Amino acid sequence: MNLRQLEIFSAVMRFRTTVAAAQELSMSQPAVSNAIKHIESQLGFRLFERVSNRLVPTEEAKILLEEAEPLFMHQQAVNQRANDLKAGRIGRIRIAATSELSESILPGAMKRFLEAHPSVHLSLDTRPLSSVLDAAETGLADVGFGMEAHDRHALDLVPIAPMTTVCVCQAGSALAALPFVTPSDLRDQKLIAPQTSNGIGVLIAEAFAKAATPYSPTVEVRFLNVAARLVQEGWGSALLDELSVTSGRYSDLEVRPFQPTVRLMLSAILPRKRMPSRLTASFIAIMRKEAQARLDLLRSHSSPASEGAERRDLRAR
Repeated sequence: MNLRQLEIFSAVMRFRTTVAAAQELSMSQPAVSNAIKHIESQLGFRLFERVSNRLVPTEEAKILLEEAEPLFMHQQAVNQRANDLKAGRIGRIRIAATSELSESILPGAMKRFLEAHPSVHLSLDTRPLSSVLDAAETGLADVGFGMEAHDRHALDLVPIAPMTTVCVCQAGSALAALPFVTPSDLRDQKLIAPQTSNGIGVLIAEAFAKAATPYSPTVEVRFLNVAARLVQEGWGSALLDELSVTSGRYSDLEVRPFQPTVRLMLSAILPRKRMPSRLTASFIAIMRKEAQARLDLLRSHSSPASEGAERRDLRAR
């Protein structure tokens, strides 16, 4: 199969009709139908079964699409690069990051970078962590940023800033009166915490196990900034990373250290076989400085929520 055939096949897989696929590809419906028939003839097996005027993919088609996905991601990267060249951009950095980082540290880091490099084009793609890793590995992003990213053979993880997990609760709650919060303090609380399917959730669950306390959050979330928003809505307390606290959005909440300490690492994610550009290296350096400044300011106050001026200063960075 050539690239055009794969493109037609992918469109039919998405839309399940040759009419919609033809509209997407600016082709005629008979041309799409004939292309699918030709592909099936080449392959020697059927890709679709027709059920009630819909094309239902066979198991072979699903397997084939899974294998073809990396090719489409590479094609997107090439098209994106061509658009940048056409626009005459002097430089460009494509960033992929998780929701927590896109809301907290990245806006400030991007502002500082653009002040130093005003002609550079930045793009930020917010994704789940696994997709951030995919984007860095396939070249859709020049650099990714994530917390507790799991290692891959084709990627390098560059440490940016170590941090810990903290407890966020409403002002006036029983937890707010404590100097620090332990798993036993949370036993009878409505707890919002990361899913155990991600690295941070696993580490928190291990901390509860060490404290001989059942880990049973009432609400599990993928993105930690969502947990903080639920606390603001008046529902329970949450465990999240220190950097998310510095977003400037949670000044009405109390923040307490969590014990035993759950250590997290913010990392830059880079493709192993490609050296980062000077611009990318510069952005990583700014991210490191921004993270350290925010963490130093957060840790210098035992109750960040009571320090409205300092939190507003962080938001303005």
